Amino acid sequence: MDEIMQINEVVNHFVWGPPGLTLLVGTGIYLTILLGLPQLRYFFPALAEVFSFRKKSEDDSAISAFAAMATAMAATVGTGNVAGVATALHLGGPGALVWMLISAFFGMCTKFAEITLAVHYRQKDENGDWRGGPMYVLEYGLGAWGGVWKYIGKFLAVLFALFALLAFLGMGAAVQSNSVAEVLFMGWNVDHLYSGVMMAGVVGLVIIGGLSSLSCVALLVVPFMVVFYTVGAGILILSYWTQIPVVILNAFHMAFHPEPTVVAGGVAGWCVMEAIQRGIARGVFSNEAGMGSAPMAYATADSVHPVRTGFYGIFEVFLDTFVICTITGLAILVTGTMTYFPELTGAQLVLQSFELALGPAGKYILSIGLMLFAFTTILGWYWYAETAVTYLFGVRSKAVMKLLLIVMIIFGASGLQLTDASGYEFLNNIWNISDTLNGLMAFPNLIGLLLLSLTLRRIVKDYEVQKEQAVDTAAKKPMSKEWRYLLIISACAALLPLAIITIYNGSRDTVHTQDVSLQTVMDRGQLVFGVDDTFPPMSFTDESGEFVGVDIDLAREICARLGVKCVVRPIAWKHKEEELASGRIDCVGSMSVIPQAKEHMSLTEPYVKDNLVFVIRGDSSIVWMHDLKGKVIGMQVGSTTYDAFHASNLCTDAVVVPLPDNMAVLQQVKEKKCDAGLVDSLAACYFIRSNSERYFVLHDSLSEEELALGFRKEDKELSNRVQKILSEMKADGTLGKISQKWFESDIMIVR
Repeated sequence: MDEIMQINEVVNHFVWGPPGLTLLVGTGIYLTILLGLPQLRYFFPALAEVFSFRKKSEDDSAISAFAAMATAMAATVGTGNVAGVATALHLGGPGALVWMLISAFFGMCTKFAEITLAVHYRQKDENGDWRGGPMYVLEYGLGAWGGVWKYIGKFLAVLFALFALLAFLGMGAAVQSNSVAEVLFMGWNVDHLYSGVMMAGVVGLVIIGGLSSLSCVALLVVPFMVVFYTVGAGILILSYWTQIPVVILNAFHMAFHPEPTVVAGGVAGWCVMEAIQRGIARGVFSNEAGMGSAPMAYATADSVHPVRTGFYGIFEVFLDTFVICTITGLAILVTGTMTYFPELTGAQLVLQSFELALGPAGKYILSIGLMLFAFTTILGWYWYAETAVTYLFGVRSKAVMKLLLIVMIIFGASGLQLTDASGYEFLNNIWNISDTLNGLMAFPNLIGLLLLSLTLRRIVKDYEVQKEQAVDTAAKKPMSKEWRYLLIISACAALLPLAIITIYNGSRDTVHTQDVSLQTVMDRGQLVFGVDDTFPPMSFTDESGEFVGVDIDLAREICARLGVKCVVRPIAWKHKEEELASGRIDCVGSMSVIPQAKEHMSLTEPYVKDNLVFVIRGDSSIVWMHDLKGKVIGMQVGSTTYDAFHASNLCTDAVVVPLPDNMAVLQQVKEKKCDAGLVDSLAACYFIRSNSERYFVLHDSLSEEELALGFRKEDKELSNRVQKILSEMKADGTLGKISQKWFESDIMIVR
């Protein structure tokens, strides 16, 4: 098995690495140019086509185009939209989301092209049902050229069918059923074997009726799950609406910034090439543009013209990547989960984001979404597998395919229980091999697209000539009742997340009338400590990129005594109240003990005193505070420093330069851009001690204040426990040692 996995790793790096991704994106770019930007020219006509809900013709061998799209999206919209996006962000950084969208733009054209060709070359099987996909395009498209092309086309067609069939057995059945079983076990303690049997029974009832029943179920479930997940994640994002512009700008910056960057906590740097590769790879994995899978569903659609059916591919990629994947990415980025959970990836990273923002309801919303994604993926990929096996062995092999699917579902769901721990490794190997086979499917398909690109252009030109006639033919068809069902389903799906949030978070408020803040931290196993990382010596980033300072040492010691992990998170100081209220952090260090803070927070007793002082250069003529009149003074905006200055009689006689932090203020003084800087005395002393140039602090200070640790107003239990630890640290000399380390004397005032 080890040898097989080593070979698989090499092949996987090829198909999902630069060679394969270059072919995928390159094909999309080439077709975009050749066909004249069809993803833009046909975007609004595609929307009109998708939501026209025209009744299909009397052809019993075809299903409606919307039903075909629902069947394709059953397979396309899956766990890749959740775990795949999270993995891309974890490995490629926020910029991966931008490259995912860029690749999807060209992927819209690729999917349009492959669907158009699939409908053009589709054939009827022995039972009179429509069959199509890359294997038929390759055999009949290239075969029409005659000579050696007939054999090349057949070879590539068989190769594609084999890759599709093998990929289904792993990723489309075993892995998906295990995902559902894991969710049911973790959320509701349902036994894996029971989950497998129930799932096999439901899937069996669906597929026994063939494409007709499968597409009907897809019509019901796919719109529901898309709206349900989109609304649930949308609520999460809107709860952090102030962060949306910031994370979008940061994503675009990191997508094109040429230098690697280091994120908080010393996580490995992200660079442009990593963002490009991860973003494109996971984007293609999610929307399946160029893989050749979706055309096998669209080939069964009732079609006025192949190009009109191709419109659905444009919309499908847009919905999958530009809507669902983007929403997942934003949900992760706005909550800041990657910053203080750098070890998490995949679905666990998304789950942490949902729980952080929506509480217990977040877990259930994501769990339901993942179950629906996995279930529909099984249905969609079953049709692809049936199409592949029918092409290879004829229609009689369908019964064997159905039986094999049932077995794989039960094995995937419960097989790990029946084996030892190595079963998990075995399932992971199945996933990795299936991932490789997915990528391999794209190669024969893309070869066919490139070789038949001129034929494709003729089909598109034919549509342009017949456009009005095709539109008239479609317009004469009466509307089906699909839109009514879709409207009802969408309304129910939109209301369900709201109901879950109301029920679970409402019951949490009812049940937890007592303070459970300490228990929450203990259960979670970590305390998230928010700091201003530009406030030496309290908290700052040293030359190696590590967080250091008094508050950092304090936080680590507190967490060690609590028995939880210490997570230090830098925050924008002017947004400290919002960060605390949103739940992104549990505690704020160096919080000024002022009436406003006492009103909105639960504060510990002060642990250090601080003054607001004016720092001047050694060559300055300023001696007394009244000498500051008319001078240029720098100070931190959004802080008590700024408020205290404007409350003094100096504010009308001085030029104020608002700056983001203490160190920026002192740097402006150093560069002679400011005559003086109003900063915390702790930062001033550290700055003066660390510089060889001469600086002075004016004898008079503007105000005196004390610093404490700040918690949410309702988190009294956690605040009291930390206060007790601070007292213990004072008694056993730990606070004194921390103070000696940074101040060269014990200035701690904790009792």
